[in-house]
Amino acid sequence: MVALADPEQRIYDFQGADPERLDHFRDAFAPTEIDLSDDNHRSAGTEIALFGNEILRGRFTQEKYVGICRLGYPPNGDQAFTELVTRVYKARERLVKSGKKDWSLAILVPTKKMTRLVADKLREPPAGMTPVPHSAVVELEGAILGAELVAFLLQPPSGDQDIARLLDLLCNYFQGRGGDDPGQGDLQTAQKFREAHADYVKRLAEGKAIRGNSILVKTFDTYEQARALGLTGDPDVDWRAMRALLENGECSRLHGLAQEVRNLRLLDRGTQLRQGLAEDWRQNGAYINALLIVQQAFVQEHFATSQKPETGVIVMNMHKAKGKQFDEVIIFEGWPRIAKGKIVANLDRIVRSNDPEYDGDQARQNFRVSVTRGKSRTTILTPKNNPCILLFDQE
Repeated sequence: MVALADPEQRIYDFQGADPERLDHFRDAFAPTEIDLSDDNHRSAGTEIALFGNEILRGRFTQEKYVGICRLGYPPNGDQAFTELVTRVYKARERLVKSGKKDWSLAILVPTKKMTRLVADKLREPPAGMTPVPHSAVVELEGAILGAELVAFLLQPPSGDQDIARLLDLLCNYFQGRGGDDPGQGDLQTAQKFREAHADYVKRLAEGKAIRGNSILVKTFDTYEQARALGLTGDPDVDWRAMRALLENGECSRLHGLAQEVRNLRLLDRGTQLRQGLAEDWRQNGAYINALLIVQQAFVQEHFATSQKPETGVIVMNMHKAKGKQFDEVIIFEGWPRIAKGKIVANLDRIVRSNDPEYDGDQARQNFRVSVTRGKSRTTILTPKNNPCILLFDQE
């Protein structure tokens, strides 16, 4: 029997993964022990693993580490993201020049919110910088439910039930985009739409017009524009056109839905979704079954990508990087908000609020895991005026 364990990578602390379990094993089996803790196969030739281990100990023995780059950025939005995008350009250039096929560059951030923010900024960088093609590992419930509504609008109208089906899909989006933890605001929005629809149906039966202040007015305006959109039969062109129409319409809620759908990348050539929509058009001269095709495509995509290695530029939450490895890693944390010379908010940090009170084993474990995902280089971007406290020796 062979037992493997690393007491410095206890990612299941919350389920009782205590280092004392190693002593329990020693007592029960008196094993022959082989210490592999100094072996480094992922980032051989660098000092990335050494730096990661010293994060855990809170003591740094060197000023510089091979493969580790620590940089401060100006703590405001445009300058922070300009620095990030610049570092991404340089990392991508290094990886392309290396000649490696299917290289990977991960941008790891502390929070889910920041994953989306960084993905948006790579798509539309500040100061007219060139967009960075990438994929984002985000919670996809909202994007998937939003994609169902986009697919529905690609289908021909379905008669009297068209409006009801539209609003069902919109309510499903708000009720489900938070996954198992829906926000109260989203639930209230869904309820407002259902109540407004009931009132609209009642007034319609009475021969009355929709209320001028109804939440549905701008939704219906955008819906009419969507139904008037000329489709080409090219799934990629039509999908993007419908999504852009929703983004640019008067309905702010449909705008937000379309923005979330941007997180999906399922229309690449050869994918089931693209093929299915193209075949639907060829057979019917329209996307008769677009909604069903989209739903089936997501099921297949889930199983097809569960074990697929990431390539290119990937943005993800630090917690999602566990068990993965990348050619290069950039860790990017948020910056403090200052008012009247004092820090009033310190969100999206590696250590909660960057406060020593929250400098515990779990924060150091998570940071160490993120740092050691890089095979050749890890770059850490932290605000100049309030750098991450884990980068300094403990007092």
